[in-house]
Amino acid sequence: MARKMTALGAVAVLIYISHVIIGGLLWEEYSHLHRPISDLTASGAPNRLFLSVLTVFYGILSVLFSLGAYLILKNNAPRASQIGMLVFLSMHIISLFYNFFPQDLPGDSLTFRGLMHIVITILIIPLTIISPILVGLGLRKLKDFQLYSYFSLLTGLVIFLSGAAVAVFIANDWPYFGILQRINIGSLQIWMLATSLKLVSIESQTRKGQSKKLIY
Repeated sequence: MARKMTALGAVAVLIYISHVIIGGLLWEEYSHLHRPISDLTASGAPNRLFLSVLTVFYGILSVLFSLGAYLILKNNAPRASQIGMLVFLSMHIISLFYNFFPQDLPGDSLTFRGLMHIVITILIIPLTIISPILVGLGLRKLKDFQLYSYFSLLTGLVIFLSGAAVAVFIANDWPYFGILQRINIGSLQIWMLATSLKLVSIESQTRKGQSKKLIY
């Protein structure tokens, strides 16, 4: 069951990418270079209902993935990696509330739901950075996970730096911050895809008897 749940991470990433691509195609005035992804499901955005359905599926699948990944790591991996996946699970649970509190479109007055959207973002930013770092630190000394652990640590660094750059660009009203945000969010999606495929592969080897223990 845990293996099937973990495999859902790859499906979730495909849904997320689809919602970004489809949303941009349906909204002619939308610019991936200059606008945040959250504008696609903001209050008053065209196609918000359809795209919100996709983000709901993404959120649910991401929660199931995180739970499955934690169950695989539990009692079979260093504690830091277990905590990291629990943090990732918490982040996705909190992110589900985005569907109840959409962002206000640029230029619109700040509403309560828009304010709560900002609060949720503030809550999940540190969780997003910490998750891959903890998982990477926990698995860095394990033979089958050394390359993956370095990738996880690098992902955390990229998320931190690109997130800081996004904040600077927004504060100064500089153009092209949409590119930086996609680097930020895209890094997390790539990490989730890689984690999903890695854990599914490792457990498959264990089931076939190629490894006596899942990880160590």
